[in-house]
Amino acid sequence: MVDRASSTWLLAAALGMSPVAAQTTAGSQFDPALAAHPSVRAALAFVDAHFEQQVAEWIRLTEMPAPSGAEGQRAAYVRTQLAALGLTVEVDSIGNLWTVLPGTDDGPRLLLAAHLDTVHPLGTDLTVQRTDSTLHAPGVFDNTAAVANLLALARAWRAAGLRTRGEVVLLWTVQEELGLRGMTYWLDHQAADLLVAVDGALGPVHYGALGIYWSRMQFTGPGSHTNTSRGKPHPMRAAARCILDIYRIPLPDSTAPVGAVYNVGMIRGGRVVNAIPEEVAFTVDLRTVDPVLLERLDSAIVAACQLAATAESVTFRREWILRTAAGGTPDQLAPRATHPLVLTAVDVLRYLGWSFDGGPAAIPSGSTDANVGVVRGLPAISVGRARGGDQHTLREWADIATARTGTRQLVLLAAALAGVDEH
Repeated sequence: MVDRASSTWLLAAALGMSPVAAQTTAGSQFDPALAAHPSVRAALAFVDAHFEQQVAEWIRLTEMPAPSGAEGQRAAYVRTQLAALGLTVEVDSIGNLWTVLPGTDDGPRLLLAAHLDTVHPLGTDLTVQRTDSTLHAPGVFDNTAAVANLLALARAWRAAGLRTRGEVVLLWTVQEELGLRGMTYWLDHQAADLLVAVDGALGPVHYGALGIYWSRMQFTGPGSHTNTSRGKPHPMRAAARCILDIYRIPLPDSTAPVGAVYNVGMIRGGRVVNAIPEEVAFTVDLRTVDPVLLERLDSAIVAACQLAATAESVTFRREWILRTAAGGTPDQLAPRATHPLVLTAVDVLRYLGWSFDGGPAAIPSGSTDANVGVVRGLPAISVGRARGGDQHTLREWADIATARTGTRQLVLLAAALAGVDEH
């Protein structure tokens, strides 16, 4: 397991930044003067000058199939591009790949991560349709935009000769969509002081972790022909009874500070019309940021299934599909709301002219690779890659111009957090 550093390292001296101007927000490590530093300015200029090449690469990556567990083509492409920059690439046994932009001193080890995988199965038409302002294709937003952002950052960093006190690790993870498996494996074997996941839409910085429990509820019995079915054990009736009872389990009011949601999304069972099915199963998706509430609702759901199975004289078994821990309620995460990592990310976006449209600049929730860090006590956030929408559907789209903002954000964030070397 990672030896997690305490948050005290985030004092300005530890970051090695020169106090050349007043900070935007007390506690933030971003100084607007940082953008005028010669190497940072050169990196930003590189992003701007080569943005059309970034878009072309974004399209090329989108059209490479990368369902979870089959990210090999994209991974090979990223590896080739990094090697062409003269960077050393490491790959682990699960398929994660990363490179290290070396630090010059004892600054923090910053991890920037984008997941390679999408939810779309092999055989999906991934042809990108481009308009003047948007790209349209399955996976173009989640998370191919971030894969391209991170590659653009690597090129800008090298072209500008940017040096930071702390190491900057660029990581492309696998199997994020299957329960953050790649990041979990990486943090089990590698260390970082700070984690920034590049995932989601540009806008509020996410510093919490949404707990997600996916379960398959299975009911089994001996079965019977319809002609002899009266009074017999019945898995389908048990499943139907349980589904209705699940939806009677009370949830917090929609105005409550901490909410929760559950859903029965898939159901299967039976092979013929004229018989009691021997097995019926359905899935439950349960989500909340509150660890206590997550366990309480999960227990209530399982109890409803057990009671339904008993009432219908069948056997019940719960199978886990996905289980990611909840990071905590807003009150529990209150110290993180003013953590320098969060404040720095927000200030970078504000410097770039991003509007939060009157909403919060930071949100105590999240459903990205950053969750793995949050639940381990590692300072972790997720930041957006671009604007977009309809992710996980065939209608997925992304706004082209905002991907440039997303990449510029990464340049400034990495320079601020890892500390530009002034020597």
